[in-house]
Amino acid sequence: MADVVYLIQDMLFTSKIREVAKQVGVSVQGTRDVAGLAAAAAGGAKLVIVDLRLPIAVEALARLGGDPATRAIPSVGFVDHEKTDVMDQARASGCGQVMAKGQFSNALPKLFASLAPPPAA
Repeated sequence: MADVVYLIQDMLFTSKIREVAKQVGVSVQGTRDVAGLAAAAAGGAKLVIVDLRLPIAVEALARLGGDPATRAIPSVGFVDHEKTDVMDQARASGCGQVMAKGQFSNALPKLFASLAPPPAA
């Protein structure tokens, strides 16, 4: 069970996610398809991240939103800032937060810090 499950094929963002997760002590798991994302999210994820540039992104978000086991899991999607139509589709499909790529990169530490286990006493 991973704290964060992501559907991303861009190696730059995958590396960034893994690095930030390691720094804050959050576990992550990547997947490459809708079924894999849904199964991993249902396994106890606290956050789902989706690259909205992927052709299957909207389908993945809709599937998560339509399943009682994954509906309540917060989701974040990111895309190029000029892709406002994709942003609107993602929101309509139930994506909780939609960000431009740069905004997402900057927000990662804060997103993950909120999921990190408390420091040991």
